[in-house]
Amino acid sequence: MPILLEQILDITILAGEIMLKNGAETSRVEETMFHIAQACGATKVESFVIPTGVFVTVTDGTGRTSTRMRRVHDRTINLDRIAKVNELSRRLADRRMDYECAYSHLERIARERTGFSLVPSMLASGVVGGAAAVLLNAGVFESLAAFVTALIVRYIAHIISRLHGVKFTFDFFGGMTAALVGMLFSHMWPDVKPDNIVVGGIIPLVPGVAITNAIRDVIAGDLLSGLSRGLEAALTSVAISMGVVIILAVR
Repeated sequence: MPILLEQILDITILAGEIMLKNGAETSRVEETMFHIAQACGATKVESFVIPTGVFVTVTDGTGRTSTRMRRVHDRTINLDRIAKVNELSRRLADRRMDYECAYSHLERIARERTGFSLVPSMLASGVVGGAAAVLLNAGVFESLAAFVTALIVRYIAHIISRLHGVKFTFDFFGGMTAALVGMLFSHMWPDVKPDNIVVGGIIPLVPGVAITNAIRDVIAGDLLSGLSRGLEAALTSVAISMGVVIILAVR
């Protein structure tokens, strides 16, 4: 039984939405949508992806053409979901999965719980912060202090996100928290350098994946998406820096 044009649009737009929401670069989203639509019987596929929306036009075997768009509000980084959609696309293209199975699998991926629970996230942030301090030639105590600082910053970010705060809000307060904790450690133990602690505390907030994707989008020729992602990463960096600078200025 041939797959209807509306069904092709449903599975294509859902795959694109999942990938865009979870941090995939523009070219990867468009390529995956193209392969999924073709695997479902589309004869022509045109897609346009920007950081806040997905647009796709599909033509089926009968010559019918339809366009659909999906607005994307919330974005995060979840490479596991991106990998799952990529694998589903390959299996669909190789005829190892039919449409019904693929669509239900995509819906399960979309409903999956985002990210890890609080405690593992805090521990991972602490490890990243402590490791960053080590790379800055920090001592053992300073590295442990950076571990604790990054852990507290991640908890603050969790609290603000639960209050539905804007992303730049918890970046700003995360920077303030890192500076406050660093200053506290330096006042309690004068031999401790607060710089390494502050840097270690803010490292988990640095938008590394966003910067990488912005560069990749620009190189691939997706200038609009690249500039948008770059601006978002720049604003995140400014928010973190402002939080730190305000505390250092008033100490």
